[in-house]
Parts: sequence; structure tokens; C-alpha cells
Amino acid sequence: MKKERSYCQMKSPYRWALLSGIAFLLFGTQGQSQEAKVAKSSVQIRAHATEKKIEVSVRLVDTPNVTLASASIEQPSGTKTVPTTWASFDSKGDAKCAWLVVIDNSNPARKKTVDACVREVQKFVSQLPASDAVMLATLARDFTVAAPFETKTAERDAALSSIKTDGESSLATLLYQNLRQAVSEHLEKRKETRKAVVLLTDGKDETPGGQGAISIRRDELIKKAKELGVIVHTIGFAELASEANWFADLKEISHETEGLHVAAEVSTRQLAPETWPTLQEVTRGGGTAVLDVSGLEKPMPIKLDLQTATGKRASLVIPEDEVAKALPVQAPSPQDPTSTTPGQTAGETKAPAAEDGEKGSVKADSAAVPEKKMMATWIWWALGGSVALLLMVILIAVSRRRAAEEERRIEELRTAEKARVLEEMLVDQQSDPGTVRVTPAPFAYLEMCDADQTRHSVTMTNFRIGRGQHNDLVLRNDSVSGNHCTLTRNRQGEWVLTDLKSGNGLIVNGSQVKEAVLRQGDLIELGDLKMRFLLNM
Repeated sequence: MKKERSYCQMKSPYRWALLSGIAFLLFGTQGQSQEAKVAKSSVQIRAHATEKKIEVSVRLVDTPNVTLASASIEQPSGTKTVPTTWASFDSKGDAKCAWLVVIDNSNPARKKTVDACVREVQKFVSQLPASDAVMLATLARDFTVAAPFETKTAERDAALSSIKTDGESSLATLLYQNLRQAVSEHLEKRKETRKAVVLLTDGKDETPGGQGAISIRRDELIKKAKELGVIVHTIGFAELASEANWFADLKEISHETEGLHVAAEVSTRQLAPETWPTLQEVTRGGGTAVLDVSGLEKPMPIKLDLQTATGKRASLVIPEDEVAKALPVQAPSPQDPTSTTPGQTAGETKAPAAEDGEKGSVKADSAAVPEKKMMATWIWWALGGSVALLLMVILIAVSRRRAAEEERRIEELRTAEKARVLEEMLVDQQSDPGTVRVTPAPFAYLEMCDADQTRHSVTMTNFRIGRGQHNDLVLRNDSVSGNHCTLTRNRQGEWVLTDLKSGNGLIVNGSQVKEAVLRQGDLIELGDLKMRFLLNM
């Protein structure tokens, strides 16, 4: 007789398929994601206490045209609506943009692709309003300005049409390093409300030192763009379908700076028709919601909901302390029976008039004694509890600060080591371009326990492993955390594997560990992945 299998006994893929089918049957298209992403760096909250109003300026990353804004608060009696109006930046005239458009024209073999980039940029700049400022530039080995800001339209179009491939395929294209310098030099002092980079490239940064060095330059670009409030849109043009993996860093840059990443069709080298209108609208889009909080009796968190023309929704919460700034504290009314009179301290009450002289006064004082003792007891308990709570908060803060300092120290050491290796390579290349630097032998290997037995070289004494792009070893598996663990060589020359509070933990030789000193051939398990630690002897 065949035994029936319960839902819990099903393997994960079957359970997932079953749940997906049920969800589709129950909800249909309503189950599909209709969420829009709020650009966190764009959120500005301003309270106006005299008018009891709050202004919230916000931009959406991937969806333009907010058509409806509403606000509400949750109360025990139910949801209360807060009167809200919405004004877009376009309607207020605050939508001026400064665009730094960069075409990667390196390598003469990419002529057809560079010509396609020029055609696409011609479409883009022709759609921009006259109030926007545009700079055109190219990037081969060096960053070159083709048409500076304030260039007249005819001259700018002529400069764009004249852009051709440049550089030599043998020379390194320092894509992210040059772009970071260009952002700092050309966008920092611009006065427009929005500042954005549009980079058209195949994504091939050739910084000496491999992916570790490229990641450093990429992160420096992201940091500078965030400091200056610059949005970076990346447009990927791959020569071959197999080269689309070069877009990973481009996607990271756009994601971190709250821009868009779009890939062109490989065979036709064309972008989708809605690419440029969407990119322009999400850059200049957004607006200001004005909330009337005069109807609130006390400060409470307010939820602001936004709806776009395409039906997508986004929301954010206005904290209670920001709401309090728009609701000034009012002095108690003189008729308020709970208010105090001059010469009368808080907590004191006036004794009733004695009906029989001194005797009545003694009775009133006697009745008040137990109440005073009870109040004093409560005050001491409250004071003791407050002191204990304060000490606990201080201890937690000190502990977190020490942990953050240690994490920062490790990160600084790791960054310094990468920068040192990169600097040495750059110095060698500049001093003698014909010299080929021999890459130092790795300290150890992490050999995957799969059919391919791929070996990953451990080239640094502080080696990060995880799913995130910033790691030294990136493992594309959902069972691996973004920051899973570190492999570090201590002063005694031992290699120590440390768990970074990962979701599935760390297993060495079959045992769950937080930290372990590794030996030759030790088996390491990160989620579903297994690998062996091999010293380079």
C-alpha cells in the first residue's frame, strides 16, 4: 500500500511550488508586487509649528508620477485620516536637473556599440527641457569633456555627433576611478535640485589587481555620489550575451545611489522606447506632501501613502518626534482644576477648611499622612527604576560602540591592505608599462565540494565570504548570508574562521561553531554549500 506524504514531508521545491499555486489561485494578479521604492536620500521632513503643518518631500526610485497622497494614524478607536495635499516638483518649478552624460568609447573594436550609444544619447538630450543643464563626456583611458555645461544646443549636438571610439585595447580603462573624479569636479558645485550621471558602458573596469581592486574603486564612486546627492543611472551595452555578467558592478552602483540600471538588446544595441522618458521622470519626479495636523490632540506616528499613475504604491512613516515639532505644548488654562497656583507645588492639595478650629486641621493633616507616605514610596520606586533603566541603556550603548569600533578597525585594515596592493601595482605599471607584475601566490584555497571542485584563492589575511557583492569571495546561493563569515590569519599564523551572525550559521567538520581555528583539509559548510580549507604548501 502506497504511503501518503504530508505537506511537511515534501521536499522544499515541491512545497514552494504548491504554495505558489495556491497563492495564484486565491489572489490572482492581486498577489503580484505593486510596491514602488522610496528614495531614502530624498526624504525631507519640515515641521511648521505656527501653522500646525508638516511638509514631506520625497522621490520614488523606479516609478514616476505620484497622483495621490494620503496620510493616517492608527488609534485604539480605529484609523484616523490626516488631511493631505500633494504638489509635484514639476508643478512648483523645482525640477531642474544637471546631467553628466558619459559614453565609454574605449577600444576601437567597439565602434558599432559606441555609435549606438551616440544615437541613444541624441534621443535622450532632445527630450530634455531647456531648463536642464547637460555635460557630455567620453571615457577611454582618460575622462574627456566633449561639451561642458552651458554649451549651446547646436554646439553640443555637433560635439555629440563627433564622438568616436578612442584608446588602445592594450591600455587599462579605469572606469570607476575616473568617474568618481569627474563627479567631484563637475557636479559638486551645481545648484540644480537634481544631479545625475548617465553612464553608457560595457561595464569593463580594468583596474590592476583584479575584482578586489575594482570593488574598492566602485565603492569609492558610490561613497562620493552619496556625499554629493548624485544619482547614477547605468546603461549596459554588452558586445556578447555572455558579457552581461560585467553589469553586476553597474547594478550595485545604481542600486546604492538610487538610480536605474538598464541593459540594451545585445543583437540590435537598442534600448526599450520607454527607457529615456522613465529615466528622466524618476530623476526629476517626486514632490511635497503637506499634512494638516491641527486635528491631533497629541503627537503620534503618521503613515504617508503615495499612489502612482500606474497603480504602484509606496509608504513611509513620519516619526512621532517630527510630528511633535508641529504641535507646540500649550500652557494649562487658569480654569483647569489640575493646574497649580502660585506658591503651591505640584502634588500638593489644599486642605479643607476646618469646621471646628484646630481640631479640624489636625484631622485633615492626619488623613493626608498615609497619602504622602504612599506618594513618597512610589517616587522612590520610580527613581530606582529610572536609574536601573539608564544604567542598562548605557551598558548596551557601550557594548554596541565597542563592537562597531572593532568592526570598523577590521574594515580599515582590510581596506588598507587592498589599497596597498593596488597602489603597488599602479606604481609598477606607471614606472614601466612593459613590466608584467607577478601576482603573489595565495596563502590558501577554498575548494568547493562539487563536481567542478572550483578553487578560490585566499590572497589576503582578512578574507570576507558571503552573498553580497562587496565580499572577497561571493557565493551566489540563497542559503548564504550577505555577510556570512570572515577568514583571518592571526599573529600566531593560524587561520581563524568567524561567523558574522549569519542566518544558517557556520559548520566546521560537522559541528556548529561561532569561531574555529582551521587545519589542512577541514570541511566548511555555509548553508547548502560545502568547501575544504587547503593551505598553499
